[in-house]
Amino acid sequence: MKLSVIIPAHNPAPDFLAATLTALQAQDLPRAEWELLVLDNASAPALHPDLGWHPGARTATEPQLGLTAARLAGFAATTGEVIVLVDDDNVLAPDYLSRAAAIARAEPGLGTWSGCIQLAFQAGAVPPPAPWRGYLAERAVAGRQVSRDPRHHASTPWGAGMCIRREVAAAYAARVRSDPRRLKLDLQGAALVYGGDTDIAYTGCDLGFAKGVFPELRLDHLIPARRCTREYLVRAAEGHGYSEVLHAWLREQQLPAERPAWRQWLQRLRLPPEERRIAAARARGVARARRELTA
Repeated sequence: MKLSVIIPAHNPAPDFLAATLTALQAQDLPRAEWELLVLDNASAPALHPDLGWHPGARTATEPQLGLTAARLAGFAATTGEVIVLVDDDNVLAPDYLSRAAAIARAEPGLGTWSGCIQLAFQAGAVPPPAPWRGYLAERAVAGRQVSRDPRHHASTPWGAGMCIRREVAAAYAARVRSDPRRLKLDLQGAALVYGGDTDIAYTGCDLGFAKGVFPELRLDHLIPARRCTREYLVRAAEGHGYSEVLHAWLREQQLPAERPAWRQWLQRLRLPPEERRIAAARARGVARARRELTA
């Protein structure tokens, strides 16, 4: 089974991208069994990473800004039976690719899967309180979680290190072509919008595949100081609220039921201060999405 590792990158921090590539260079899966594509998504200056250590590595470009556009370009430019999405700030454990391939062989009914994400705070970063860390993609996985139910969130893979069968990737690409609004379900430059990886996983469920999360898949997510500020985390929480409404609209063509504003306010009032700020930010994102979709 051949894997295609895709790194979509828009103006990455040079040291972070170097760490990502160094971790890939240390993978225990023979390089003949996987290819590597660094997808330069409108970076300035253009990316020219040193990939000479891998005979099946290359770079490509996607001028349309946006993580989904970059991922689709990567899907089209690779040939592996399983695609592994690696962000430009992800440091994979040395056995990540070999374990991902083993899961693919052992679980033929699995369409998408990922694993544990540990935050690696860089110099100057002050780790935020626990309630905020989910917005930095921290994920602890105690045991195997697999389900065909899109509503089963514990088994829904996240984008960092996400593995996708080629059949699911092809179906997802077709969906985006038929409804380009799906391009808005992910990062676009400085805009914090999310949900593209969930959209991919749900596409697999629609095809009859399961989705899963596995504790043996491990990676570090490099976190700079700027992503630990309250301003950034509030923007991320608002982006998640916005994205959840947009995703529900795209899948079901209807808006989620709206709770009265006074009830939301009372519920937030009972929360601890940090969680109250998160809830208020998410509520702003939900309200913004509803305004845009009903305009």
